[in-house]
Amino acid sequence: MTHVSESIDIGVPAETIYALFDDTQALPSLVSFVKSVEPAGDNLTHWVVEVAGVKREFDAKRVVAEAPVRSRWESATPGVDFSIEARTDATGPTSTRFSLDAEFDAGRAERLGLAKAVAGKLVSSELKKVKQQLEASHGA
Repeated sequence: MTHVSESIDIGVPAETIYALFDDTQALPSLVSFVKSVEPAGDNLTHWVVEVAGVKREFDAKRVVAEAPVRSRWESATPGVDFSIEARTDATGPTSTRFSLDAEFDAGRAERLGLAKAVAGKLVSSELKKVKQQLEASHGA
């Protein structure tokens, strides 16, 4: 399993970030490796993700929803290892440390020892993009 953990400080309230990442169907507009997330039943969503050219589809369930602090989703599809957790930590009234942790089976890239470095750069880049979008839209 490959584990990636990245954090970034964003100049918006924690509630704003939580609400954005709580809307799983909006995730593809925020992070490029999430291609789609669609409802698939009670507390269940169908995800399509693509990292380093490897596409995976699976169902995931939310296992933690602690507004406005933490959300966690885990694969509900047998044989697919995946989890992602979004956390917010208010550092002031209009500033937040946002953290994203992901754990997944990266297949061949993992066996070659490349997955963590590639995924870490991808998540870091995506968080910088989210920071720019949020701060621009909230006048930070």
